[in-house]
Amino acid sequence: MTKHSIFDTQALEAFRKEHKLQPYRIRQIYKEIFHNFVIDFKEMTALSKDLRNKLEESFEIISLEVEDVIEDDETSKFLFKTADGNVMESVLMYHFHTEQRTLEKKLNRITLCISSQVGCNVGCIFCVTWKMGLKKNLTREEILSQVVYANNYVKNKYGKKVDNTWYSIRNVVFMGMGEPMLNYPAVKKVCWFLTDTNYFGLSRKRVTISTSWVLPPLKQFLADDLPVSLAFSLHSADQKLREELVPTIAKYYTIEKLFAALDEYTDKTGNKIFYEYVMIKDKNDSRELAHTCGKLLQGRPAHLNLIPYNQNPAIDLEESTEARIKKFKDVVESYGVPVTVRQNMGRKAKSACGQLGYEKVQGKIIQKPCVDPNCDCKKC
Repeated sequence: MTKHSIFDTQALEAFRKEHKLQPYRIRQIYKEIFHNFVIDFKEMTALSKDLRNKLEESFEIISLEVEDVIEDDETSKFLFKTADGNVMESVLMYHFHTEQRTLEKKLNRITLCISSQVGCNVGCIFCVTWKMGLKKNLTREEILSQVVYANNYVKNKYGKKVDNTWYSIRNVVFMGMGEPMLNYPAVKKVCWFLTDTNYFGLSRKRVTISTSWVLPPLKQFLADDLPVSLAFSLHSADQKLREELVPTIAKYYTIEKLFAALDEYTDKTGNKIFYEYVMIKDKNDSRELAHTCGKLLQGRPAHLNLIPYNQNPAIDLEESTEARIKKFKDVVESYGVPVTVRQNMGRKAKSACGQLGYEKVQGKIIQKPCVDPNCDCKKC
């Protein structure tokens, strides 16, 4: 029998009526999953054993299989396998702070970077994920499963805080694999679950959609007024250079057209937009381009995030120097635009920005030499 997802609210309500359960039972199930971070019906001890068994027969909480976990001291990268055999990734990022009095390093907050697609076809030349190609759009259940599993992982890793509540994800960002606007129907449903107080209950400031931007879904996004923050992948304020950096869509969705839509968004919502800018040595990090960027964002409700380029396999690009990034930042700030230089996390685990899919792509590019000295396979 095919199991329903626990996120199928209609199926869950039908289950409740069929088994003559009181509505509060559904609330108990939700509390176990979304507040106690339980991902196994057997562990829901607030429910009777009979009800747990029936739920197990009819529903699944996680719609993904964990293929691997790769960790460093800053991140945990999950390689998830979908039911149809595709592999995609999510990344937990741990933000620490040092207490001034004791100099003790303590966990401050946790961010989860989730994927909306397996692979990507936007083609940003500095990102390894596009080399995978686009395999599929993820379903609502597959996207939400990343969040449910990650909260359970954090619970097991860190336990409870001093206030006796579980450590959990504070921020969710659509900055993993894929272009969220090319899977907008599913992303829209996910955002509803993430912000609804009956489920994850995150505030709109804690959920961010990061997009290189495709205009048709933007119109629907504006009409829907989703309770989320918006990040736009700019990477260059010069149209010709942006076409080089994002070749598949930049020439169709020009900076002029995009900013007309982005201005409509800020006029309608009053929300600030975060602009993402990957700093690539001798490519988009010049003083002249900094002035172009500053002029473009001047007077707009904008915050510019400068992201040092992360090394990728088989991509012949280099990270800007700290001095070059500092000069770029100073120039843009001279136009009254707030700028942050992003802290790169997860480079050791290849879970940093632009590195997702590293293992898959590396496997295609770097082939193990044949051990047979007489081999004529042309690969040695």
